[in-house]
Amino acid sequence: MTARLLSSTTSELYRRWRTGGDGEERPRCYSLRLALLVWLVLAAAVSVRTLVRPNSHTVFPVFAASAKHWWGDQPLYQDDPLLDNFRYPPVFTLFVTPFSALGLSAGGILWNWVSIAVYVAGLWWFVRDVIPSAWTQQRTGVFLILGALGALRGLWNAQSNALIVGLLLLGAAALARAASDRRPQVDSRAWWLAALLLAAPVCLKLTPLAAVLLLVVLWPRRLAWRLTIVSVGFFLLPFLTRPPGIVLDHYRDWFEHLLETGDSRWLGFRDGWTVWIVLRHVFGLADGISFREPIDTSWYRPLQLATAAAVLLWCLWQQRRASRLGLGPRWLIHGTLSMGLAWLMLFGPAVEHATYVFLAPPLIWAFLERRAWPHGQGLILAAFALIMILGWGAVSRLLPAWPILLTTLPAGTALFALWLIGYARTCGTRNVDRESCRRQTTIPLRNPVQMLGENRVIQ
Repeated sequence: MTARLLSSTTSELYRRWRTGGDGEERPRCYSLRLALLVWLVLAAAVSVRTLVRPNSHTVFPVFAASAKHWWGDQPLYQDDPLLDNFRYPPVFTLFVTPFSALGLSAGGILWNWVSIAVYVAGLWWFVRDVIPSAWTQQRTGVFLILGALGALRGLWNAQSNALIVGLLLLGAAALARAASDRRPQVDSRAWWLAALLLAAPVCLKLTPLAAVLLLVVLWPRRLAWRLTIVSVGFFLLPFLTRPPGIVLDHYRDWFEHLLETGDSRWLGFRDGWTVWIVLRHVFGLADGISFREPIDTSWYRPLQLATAAAVLLWCLWQQRRASRLGLGPRWLIHGTLSMGLAWLMLFGPAVEHATYVFLAPPLIWAFLERRAWPHGQGLILAAFALIMILGWGAVSRLLPAWPILLTTLPAGTALFALWLIGYARTCGTRNVDRESCRRQTTIPLRNPVQMLGENRVIQ
């Protein structure tokens, strides 16, 4: 089913790029053509970089080595003087095995292509089935172009974040379809597909676990047990490939590695603790800025738990409001996923520059839909500028005398969360906003809508 989603998305993008519409006399959608061109250029650039420097500024050698260690019954989580440590679950090694077998150059290129394909498919279906907005095809093209900017940090060094985000977005889209479709003959299959696509990114990388759990809380009876079964199935897959004793050793090493590195921090971390470190330096409470300083205070862990509880209560409250006001499951899924990802960027584990690709899709949507909450346009414009423009590491390196620039990513995330709260509140207080908030966007796969210029919406 996932392969069919990716295939239909690719063919639809290509057909729209070729025709720009559904008739000879209709205006062509140049933004979709430009979006496809941008992604093709990015894929080509990443491929050339991989060919020229397959061992430099890329994490794919770490993934390839993990696959070799797996099949050679060697430890996965031991320190390697030549490579960075492997931190993923053992099941991840099975996923990267085909890429590892092709070598660092060919395997690295294919890995990047698959990551890009899954990420673009996730963006496409996110627009089609999740966002609570009626968009023109032109705006959809702009969304896809800005999505490339949001994912560039991780794609350039072959990180897995774009792949994981793509799977997460596909899972959210499948959940939106399952929650909206009341036909008994497809109800069970739709929920199983949603569980599969939501479990896959978590089992490959634990980063999106909090956001997925928030979605599960919305439909616990339909989703919780299915997600549990699928997740257990994923984690049992390694036992089909190696002796059980060796697999159990790998899982034990993985848990020990998580416990040992749970408090470790790296130079690239950009989360709520980063803000505290920088502000202490700015106000003269600490000498210098040490990003490797562990979290050693008694108040930050309770703050993480308190904010997590607040996000959970907010999402449950939005569920009640969505039911009372008829805003629809898509509006609820979009708001819950967006707030969960915002919390993840501020208080989640191991959040660095490249991790902010998780926040890119909802942030770009909010930027393009900033007029949905007129009084909050300044908030979302500031959030977009801080994350998508000033959040690049090159900016802080060019301006070392401005250490406050090191806080742009978490500060922008906080502004986005505030905007999201205001937007959600606005959707329930004015009838005109209520109608616009519950509009659903679907992009037809076989018969595209007849566009009548820029004002024609996709619905």
